[in-house]
Amino acid sequence: MDSFLELSDGHLVLRFVLGLAALAGFALAARSVYWLLRYVAWGKGDLKTSDISMRLKGVLVNVVGQARVIAEPAGILHLFIFWGFIVLQLETMEYLVRAFVWDFHFSAYIGRPVYNFLLFLQDIFGVLVLIAVSIAAFRRYVIRPKHVVNSFDAIVIISLIAGLMVSKFVAHGAELAFMTTPGHDPAWTPAALFTANILRSLGASPQSEGMFWIHHVSYWIHIGIVVGFANYIPIGKHLHLVGAIPNIFFRKLEPSGALYPIDMEDESIESYGVGKVEDLSWKQLLDTYACTECGRCEHYCPAYNTGKALNPMMIIHNIKDHLREKGTEVIRNKNAEAADNYPPLAGGIISREELWACTTCGACVANCPVFIEHVDTIIDMRRYLALNEADFPAEVARTFRNMENNSNPWGLSSSYRADWAEGLDIPLLSELASAPEYLFFVGCAGSFDDRQKKVTQSFAKILKAADISFAILGPEEGCTGDPARRIGNEYLYWMLATQNIETLNTYGVTKIVTTCPHCFHTIGKEYPQLGGNYEVIHHTSFLNDLLKTNRIQVQASAAMKVTYHDSCYIGRWDNSYENPREVLGAVPGLQIQEMDLNKKQSFCCGAGGGRMWMEETEGKRVNIERTDQALSTSPDAIAVNCPFCLTMFDDGLKNRGAEAVILLDLAEIIAANLVEKPAVIAMGTDAAAE
Repeated sequence: MDSFLELSDGHLVLRFVLGLAALAGFALAARSVYWLLRYVAWGKGDLKTSDISMRLKGVLVNVVGQARVIAEPAGILHLFIFWGFIVLQLETMEYLVRAFVWDFHFSAYIGRPVYNFLLFLQDIFGVLVLIAVSIAAFRRYVIRPKHVVNSFDAIVIISLIAGLMVSKFVAHGAELAFMTTPGHDPAWTPAALFTANILRSLGASPQSEGMFWIHHVSYWIHIGIVVGFANYIPIGKHLHLVGAIPNIFFRKLEPSGALYPIDMEDESIESYGVGKVEDLSWKQLLDTYACTECGRCEHYCPAYNTGKALNPMMIIHNIKDHLREKGTEVIRNKNAEAADNYPPLAGGIISREELWACTTCGACVANCPVFIEHVDTIIDMRRYLALNEADFPAEVARTFRNMENNSNPWGLSSSYRADWAEGLDIPLLSELASAPEYLFFVGCAGSFDDRQKKVTQSFAKILKAADISFAILGPEEGCTGDPARRIGNEYLYWMLATQNIETLNTYGVTKIVTTCPHCFHTIGKEYPQLGGNYEVIHHTSFLNDLLKTNRIQVQASAAMKVTYHDSCYIGRWDNSYENPREVLGAVPGLQIQEMDLNKKQSFCCGAGGGRMWMEETEGKRVNIERTDQALSTSPDAIAVNCPFCLTMFDDGLKNRGAEAVILLDLAEIIAANLVEKPAVIAMGTDAAAE
C-alpha cells in the first residue's frame, strides 16, 4: 500500500476529479447567491455609502464582536460557533488545495510557529463548536424555549455543523496517526492527537489500507459537507450568513426610530408606501436575508405576546419567501407579465391584522442582532393601505378627521389649548416681544386630557420654581402629527408638521421642552426632514439636569415603593434609561422597583403606533398585560413619563380594581416634593395629582 505521501496515479486522478467537483459545487452556490442579490437589487433606493467609518465600526462590534448576539445568554453558543467557522477556514482552504497539490501545507508560506499556533486555535475552536452545537441541540429539542423555531431546517444545520467537526477530527487524527511527515508538531493539536491515539489503539500501521481510507474518506466527507453547506445556505435559515454582514454595514444610521419621509409635493409619485414586494427598498429586502430566525423580535413583541396576529419574525420571513418566489418568476425567468398575478404584499402576503397590531414600540428593532428594521417596513405597508386604499380601522377615520379639522385627535377646539394654564401666569409666545429661552410644547394630551393636564401644570410649576424663561403657543400649537404618521397617513402628518414648523420658525424658536415622548421624538427627529431644526428636550432629562445643578431641590417623600415604566419613545428609541431613574432616586423616601421586563426589554403600554385610537379586540389587551407586570411588584405607586402610558395604566389599574396604587408622572412627583412647599404625596391618596 502506498504511504500517505506517495499516492498512486489512480488516487491522484480521483482526488483531482473530486476537487473539480468541489469547485463546481462552490460555483453552483455562488450562482444561487448571485440571483438572490439580483432580487435584492429589485428594491428602491441607492446604496448607503455615507459614514463609512461608523459602518465599519458597526461591523467590527456586531459581527466580529457579536455584541448584540451575546446580549442574550444563548448568544454565547452562537459566538463560539461563529468564531469556530472563522478560525477553521484556514484548514478548509488547505484541504481544498490538497485536492490538487497533495503535499501542500500553509506552513511553507507562513512559517512553522505561526502555522502551529493557527492549528492549535482550529483544534480548540473545533472542540468548542462541537460542544456548542451539542448544547444548542439539547436546548432546542429538549428544553424547547418558547420562542425557538424547531424546524427541519434547524436539524439539518446542526447536523451539518456537527458532521464538519467530527470529520475534521477524524481526518486530522488519521493524518497524525499514519502520515510519516505530518507537517506540524502534533502537540499543538491536542484534540486531533487524542483522535490519533484512539486510531493507533486499533493497532493499525502507516501501511494499513483501512486506516488509509479512514483519512481520505473523512477528508472528502468534510469537503463534501462544506460544499453542501455552501449550497444549503441560500435556501435555508442560514441565509443570514450571506445577508447579515452587509445588512449590519448598511444599517440605518439616521436618528433612531425616525421614519423615512415621502415627498408629498412630488406629483410624479403614483403610489404611496409599499403595496408590492418590489416597492420595498433594497435595504428592506436585504433585511429578509439577514434574519437569523432567533425569535428575539417575537419574544419581546407586545402584540405577539398578547395573542395578536402580528409576529415580526414571520413578517420578515414571509416577505423573503414571497421575494424569492416572485423574483424567480419575474427576474430569473424574465416573465415581467407574471408580476401582476401575485397577491399584494400589504393586506395580502402580510395581513391587515398583522399590520394594524403593531405599536411601533421598537422592541423588535432594539433586540435584533442583525439590525432588521421591522417597524419601517410595517409603516411603509400601512402607508399603502391608508393613502392608496383608504383601508384602515373604522375608528381611525374619526381620528383623522379630528386631526385635520382641529389639529388634535380629540377634535376639540384649539381655543381650549391653554385652559390648563389659567391662573398660573404663563405667557403665550404671541404676547412676547422676543422668544424666551424655551418653548414648552404641551402636546394634545397635555392640553386636553383632564388627567394629563395635572402633569402639565406640575411641570410648569417646576419651570417657574427653577426660574426658567419659557412660554407656550396656546391656540397656535397643533398636533405634531405623530399618530397620523405611525398609522400611515403621511399626507396628514405632512400638513400638521409643516404648519407647526412654520409657526415655530416665525417665532424664532430654537429650544423646546415637552412632557410627551411622542412630541419629543417627532419634533426632534423627524421635523428636520421638513426643515424644522430645534433642540428638543424631554422633561425626564430636563428635570434631571435641574436637580443636578440645584436649580430645584426636593425634600423627602412619604416612604413608598415606586415601580417605574420605561416609555418606548424615551427608552428604546432614545436610549434614555438613566435620566428618569436618577430623577426618582433624587427624592428621599422613594424605593425604586423594576419590573422583570425593563429598559431595552421593557413591555409597551399598548398606545404607540396610533393604537391609542384603535380598538383592541384580539387577545389580551396590551395595557392590561403591562399593568399586571407592574402589579406583580406589589407597588405603592407606578411612575411614568408619557401621557399615553398614563392613560393606559390608568385604564389598566381600574380594570384590575387596583385604584389604591397611585399613578404618577415624574413631574408630579418632583412638583409634590419641591423644597418650597411641604411634601404632599401620601399613601392611598390623590393628593399628588391635585
